Amino acid sequence: MRILVVGGGAAGTIVANKLARALSDKIDRGEAEVVVLDKSEYHYYQPGYLFVALGEEEPEHFVRKEKELLDERVKFYYGDQGEVIKIMANENKVQTKDGKVWDYDYVVVALGSYPDPNGIPGYKEGAYFFYTLEDSIKLRDAINNFKGGKVVVSVTSLPYKCPVAQYEILFALHDRFKKEGIKAEFEYLFPIKGTHQHPMVSPVGEAWMKEKGIKITSPFTLTKVDPENRIIYSKEGIEVKYDLFISIAPHKSADVIRNSGLAAMWIPTDPYTLKSKSYKNMYVLGDTTDIPNVAKAGSVAEYQAAIVAKNIISDINKTNNYYRYDGAAYCFIMHSMDKAGYLYMTYTKPPTLSLPSKYAKWLKLAYNEMYWTMSARAEI
Repeated sequence: MRILVVGGGAAGTIVANKLARALSDKIDRGEAEVVVLDKSEYHYYQPGYLFVALGEEEPEHFVRKEKELLDERVKFYYGDQGEVIKIMANENKVQTKDGKVWDYDYVVVALGSYPDPNGIPGYKEGAYFFYTLEDSIKLRDAINNFKGGKVVVSVTSLPYKCPVAQYEILFALHDRFKKEGIKAEFEYLFPIKGTHQHPMVSPVGEAWMKEKGIKITSPFTLTKVDPENRIIYSKEGIEVKYDLFISIAPHKSADVIRNSGLAAMWIPTDPYTLKSKSYKNMYVLGDTTDIPNVAKAGSVAEYQAAIVAKNIISDINKTNNYYRYDGAAYCFIMHSMDKAGYLYMTYTKPPTLSLPSKYAKWLKLAYNEMYWTMSARAEI
């Protein structure tokens, strides 16, 4: 029996570790195997990119070899051996770039989401980003060289991963420049009315921005950037000038999802069992799902991984004890360079937002370390 995990990010790594431990006896007897396939040899802790951009951590702090995080019973393939180019769900097979075809009994698709800045004229040339390690380094340098002027922070479209990231970079820089004596004016652009897609979070974000004197422009559907004259254009006919433009790009799913005919973008997924709506032995995790009103965030991937592992084990053991994901999401929100808060919600519980504190910022930094030692290794 083979369980294939397609994608070695947070969701894929955690579910593989949980499965390997639960199936350890079967694996040791040669009756089962857990295989992780990913094109990269390395594992990147993406929430850490914010700290790279702000100059609080070095880039290498958020990179590890994937093999070091996986249980010794998990088989891991990367490069051409690990890059999946086609998922043939009707045949229970996947094909990797080296030409190998893998059979599976269960497949877990955990391919994440990816920023795609290429579709908006002038956008890639005019904006800075922090959703890849390389982009975070470029933004760090731009922030360090900033001498004053207009700072614009924008979200281009929905959905996008880490749905409070724009708050964090906005509030942190507002605080940092103020403390450094750099004169900066801030404006926030959002594609729908308000400051956040969740109707209960949006007014809180709006209140925070008004408290800090940050201008809010929404809805603002970004259509073009003029990097030479530093102007951002919207479908609504609004033009915004800038000196430093930081933006969250449109997001897309992995190309293999479309190339395999699984979905036009996000895979249709049962919001409770996390099974594919089309294939009974396919589970979908993290950013790859189409579940509405659930954040594309690392905490969600971690909560979901636990449910998927339990349900696969239950199915293998024929115990009929099935578990349901409750929509849980937990996010830290930086409110300044030295304070943070947190947000927690489920399908049935509205968002709970804590007051900003230095203690919560310390917890956020502590979790950056705990991720490597506990979360990714599925020790909690």
